[in-house]
Amino acid sequence: MIILDHTAAIALCKGHRLLAGIAVVEVDDPAQRAHVPALCLVAAGLELPGIAAHVGALPGLEFLPLDFAAATAVEQAVSAGADWAFAHAMYAAAADPAGGQVLTAVPEAYDGSGVWTVGIGNP
Repeated sequence: MIILDHTAAIALCKGHRLLAGIAVVEVDDPAQRAHVPALCLVAAGLELPGIAAHVGALPGLEFLPLDFAAATAVEQAVSAGADWAFAHAMYAAAADPAGGQVLTAVPEAYDGSGVWTVGIGNP
């Protein structure tokens, strides 16, 4: 599963070409689309107000809810020192049986988490 964290969502809205290509192509199988965790969308919206409406309209993205399992894992990660803005993406990647990949502008934020990150560079 490909996961966009809040930094990737912001880069997408600022015109990142690779991310735009991923986000605008609608794939029939929702499992093959890029995923944005709900808390990542909230974190992005705090930095770039209105981003949720923009990102939500893109056909190539799916959104991961903050269900009980996710909320519990995020709480534990934040209690252990993880930044809350990255914790839902960490959970989503770790919960993916195939091993989720987090696209991010700050791969170092995931150091020590065991999460596979892909640095997206600058938009």
